[in-house]
Amino acid sequence: MMQKENISIFIQDTLHKNKILKLKDCKLWLSSLFKENSSITIRIVSEKESETLNYNYRNQKKPTNILSFVLSEDPLIGDIILCHPVIKNEAKNQNKKIHSHYAHLLIHGYLHLLGYSHDNKSDANRMERKEIHILKKYGFSNPY
Repeated sequence: MMQKENISIFIQDTLHKNKILKLKDCKLWLSSLFKENSSITIRIVSEKESETLNYNYRNQKKPTNILSFVLSEDPLIGDIILCHPVIKNEAKNQNKKIHSHYAHLLIHGYLHLLGYSHDNKSDANRMERKEIHILKKYGFSNPY
């Protein structure tokens, strides 16, 4: 695999002493997507913080599993906000391992930073196919 230059990932876990996400896993899962000279911050947050951000930026008064914010497109700089309690509940309810659910959501969030969306059926299918392909590459099953 070709090594890309100037890629930075920062993890801010506001909830756990022992970090739930490992930097090496995040780099691996995103390696086939990463734009050169990009920098992302991954923030693990509470339901309260997720709900506040979701309300402020999407006008939805509830916590959500993931939010993505593009701060700059060239170079790509962005934030991916992951709400651990929501993700933990989803993984349990969907009978998934939390590790694989985090992998899926991180890839999903980074695709949003790259401009992918799921606003209509065609865009959603394109995004889901990309997610499934990348997850399969790293031994994860289809999340859908």
